Amino acid sequence: MENVSVGQPPTKRYIMNIKTTAGHSPTGHPSGTENDKVRVLHRVTPFREWPEVADPVEPLMDVAILDTESTGLDPKRDVVIEIAVAFVIVDSMGQIVRIKSAGKSLQDPGVPLSPKIVQLTGLTDEMLAGQTMNPARIAERLNEMDAICAHNSFHDRRFVERLLPDLNTKPWICSMRDCDWAGWGFDGAKADHLLMQAGMFNPVKHRAMDDVTSLTNLLTFVTPSGKTALGEAIDNARRDTWLFEARGLPYDYRQIIKDRGWRWNGKVWWTEVAHDQREAEEAWYARALKPFSGTPHIEPITWLERYR
Repeated sequence: MENVSVGQPPTKRYIMNIKTTAGHSPTGHPSGTENDKVRVLHRVTPFREWPEVADPVEPLMDVAILDTESTGLDPKRDVVIEIAVAFVIVDSMGQIVRIKSAGKSLQDPGVPLSPKIVQLTGLTDEMLAGQTMNPARIAERLNEMDAICAHNSFHDRRFVERLLPDLNTKPWICSMRDCDWAGWGFDGAKADHLLMQAGMFNPVKHRAMDDVTSLTNLLTFVTPSGKTALGEAIDNARRDTWLFEARGLPYDYRQIIKDRGWRWNGKVWWTEVAHDQREAEEAWYARALKPFSGTPHIEPITWLERYR
């Protein structure tokens, strides 16, 4: 894995860590003021300029912030062509105390990239020609971490675990689903769009390490609780939940269960509910899906199993 420069920071960062409270926009300016007419975007802080937190709130944990680029969306058929990881230390408030290191690696897929993948990733056949990853070394580094964070862990976890057979079962955090972006005054879920609303921009896009840099900066956003977005995501990911699957559900019930917010994974309709919402979801299932006499398959989920 090619290392990325991580050096000592200057005296000032360029990130807007803004609390979003009632009556405030995501820019941090009270609504109704002239400042609402202007939004200032600050360049994301490169890892080589990242400041070290002087007084972190213990306990600390090691987190890998990760992104992958692949030849497609199917982890059984498509392959990872780029992986980038930032290895960071996080305190109990979610502050990124220090960037320990960062690295990236490329893999030649052995077949030409589609024009769509070239456009989406910024990678070309020429850039990947002859490139080879070291899965054992990448897995070794990730195994040293307490948890792994990605913006869409449903995508990244399946690709990463197939790429790295030596990777231990690790807790996974999803910065898209484990963060209450809407509750904090944001719109949408795409990382670039969230980054802009947090008052930042990255002049370089597409490549995995650029996305990791953007995500790491985005996760420093301070929420109304006083914790960062990363701190809230860790807390939410740690909570046990229940996985419901509607196995054998007749097609006629598709719209009912979809309107409830259940998702189709290609095999079954499923949803995940908070630990104390199991009885309520079971009661809804029995009531809404009559006369279907089936019962949902239910199993407990922790951050060790989630997003597989």
